[in-house]
Amino acid sequence: MSDRLAELVRQRALVQEHLAWLNREIAAAAESSKSAAGSAPAPLLPAAVNTAPPATASIEAKSADPDEIIARYQATPANVKQDVRKGCLLYFAAAFLLLGLVVTVLYFTLSQGH
Repeated sequence: MSDRLAELVRQRALVQEHLAWLNREIAAAAESSKSAAGSAPAPLLPAAVNTAPPATASIEAKSADPDEIIARYQATPANVKQDVRKGCLLYFAAAFLLLGLVVTVLYFTLSQGH
Protein backbone atom coordinates (compact mmCIF):
# COMPACT_ATOMS: atom_id res chain seq x y z
CA MET A 1 0.00 0.00 0.00
CA SER A 2 1.44 3.38 -0.98
CA ASP A 3 1.99 6.11 1.61
CA ARG A 4 -0.68 8.32 0.06
CA LEU A 5 -3.26 5.53 0.05
CA ALA A 6 -2.43 4.61 3.64
CA GLU A 7 -2.81 8.25 4.70
CA LEU A 8 -6.15 8.57 2.89
CA VAL A 9 -7.45 5.39 4.55
CA ARG A 10 -6.30 6.68 7.94
CA GLN A 11 -7.98 10.05 7.38
CA ARG A 12 -11.22 8.31 6.32
CA ALA A 13 -11.15 6.22 9.49
CA LEU A 14 -10.65 9.35 11.60
CA VAL A 15 -13.58 11.08 9.92
CA GLN A 16 -15.78 8.02 10.44
CA GLU A 17 -14.82 7.88 14.12
CA HIS A 18 -15.63 11.58 14.44
CA LEU A 19 -19.02 11.08 12.78
CA ALA A 20 -19.77 8.19 15.13
CA TRP A 21 -18.89 10.39 18.10
CA LEU A 22 -21.12 13.17 16.76
CA ASN A 23 -23.99 10.69 16.38
CA ARG A 24 -23.52 9.51 19.97
CA GLU A 25 -23.46 13.11 21.24
CA ILE A 26 -26.57 14.01 19.24
CA ALA A 27 -28.37 10.94 20.58
CA ALA A 28 -27.33 11.77 24.15
CA ALA A 29 -28.43 15.39 23.74
CA ALA A 30 -31.72 14.24 22.23
CA GLU A 31 -32.32 11.89 25.16
CA SER A 32 -31.55 14.58 27.73
CA SER A 33 -33.71 17.15 25.96
CA LYS A 34 -36.52 14.61 25.54
CA SER A 35 -36.48 13.80 29.24
CA ALA A 36 -36.30 17.51 30.13
CA ALA A 37 -38.92 18.75 27.64
CA GLY A 38 -41.30 15.83 27.77
CA SER A 39 -41.93 14.51 24.27
CA ALA A 40 -39.70 16.65 22.04
CA PRO A 41 -38.95 15.03 18.67
CA ALA A 42 -35.49 13.50 18.33
CA PRO A 43 -33.25 14.73 15.50
CA LEU A 44 -32.92 12.42 12.54
CA LEU A 45 -29.60 10.67 12.22
CA PRO A 46 -28.32 9.63 8.81
CA ALA A 47 -28.69 5.88 8.40
CA ALA A 48 -25.94 5.58 5.81
CA VAL A 49 -23.13 6.56 8.18
CA ASN A 50 -20.85 3.65 9.00
CA THR A 51 -20.04 4.00 12.69
CA ALA A 52 -17.45 1.22 12.75
CA PRO A 53 -13.93 2.15 11.62
CA PRO A 54 -12.59 0.07 8.74
CA ALA A 55 -10.43 -2.93 9.54
CA THR A 56 -7.40 -1.38 7.83
CA ALA A 57 -7.31 1.46 10.36
CA SER A 58 -6.82 -0.93 13.26
CA ILE A 59 -4.15 -2.84 11.33
CA GLU A 60 -2.28 0.39 10.60
CA ALA A 61 -2.50 1.50 14.22
CA LYS A 62 -0.95 -1.77 15.40
CA SER A 63 1.85 -1.68 12.80
CA ALA A 64 2.97 1.85 13.75
CA ASP A 65 6.21 0.81 15.43
CA PRO A 66 8.00 3.86 16.89
CA ASP A 67 11.43 2.60 15.77
CA GLU A 68 10.10 2.19 12.22
CA ILE A 69 8.68 5.72 12.22
CA ILE A 70 11.94 7.19 13.56
CA ALA A 71 13.96 5.28 10.97
CA ARG A 72 11.70 6.53 8.18
CA TYR A 73 12.05 10.21 9.07
CA GLN A 74 15.57 10.25 10.49
CA ALA A 75 18.09 12.31 8.52
CA THR A 76 21.57 11.02 7.93
CA PRO A 77 24.39 12.83 9.76
CA ALA A 78 26.02 13.77 6.44
CA ASN A 79 22.85 15.55 5.32
CA VAL A 80 22.54 17.37 8.64
CA LYS A 81 26.18 18.48 8.43
CA GLN A 82 25.67 19.75 4.88
CA ASP A 83 22.50 21.66 5.88
CA VAL A 84 24.24 23.28 8.84
CA ARG A 85 27.18 24.28 6.65
CA LYS A 86 24.86 25.86 4.06
CA GLY A 87 22.96 27.68 6.79
CA CYS A 88 26.12 29.10 8.34
CA LEU A 89 27.38 30.30 4.97
CA LEU A 90 24.01 31.88 4.23
CA TYR A 91 23.99 33.72 7.57
CA PHE A 92 27.59 34.88 7.03
CA ALA A 93 26.76 36.24 3.55
CA ALA A 94 23.66 38.03 4.88
CA ALA A 95 25.64 39.59 7.75
CA PHE A 96 28.42 40.65 5.37
CA LEU A 97 25.91 42.31 3.03
CA LEU A 98 24.21 44.05 5.95
CA LEU A 99 27.58 45.35 7.19
CA GLY A 100 28.40 46.64 3.71
CA LEU A 101 25.01 48.38 3.50
CA VAL A 102 25.49 50.03 6.91
CA VAL A 103 29.01 51.22 5.98
CA THR A 104 27.73 52.62 2.66
CA VAL A 105 24.85 54.48 4.32
CA LEU A 106 27.18 55.89 6.99
CA TYR A 107 29.72 56.97 4.35
CA PHE A 108 27.16 58.90 2.30
CA THR A 109 25.45 60.32 5.39
CA LEU A 110 28.68 61.58 6.97
CA SER A 111 30.19 62.85 3.69
CA GLN A 112 27.15 65.08 3.04
CA GLY A 113 28.04 67.26 6.04
CA HIS A 114 31.42 68.45 4.63
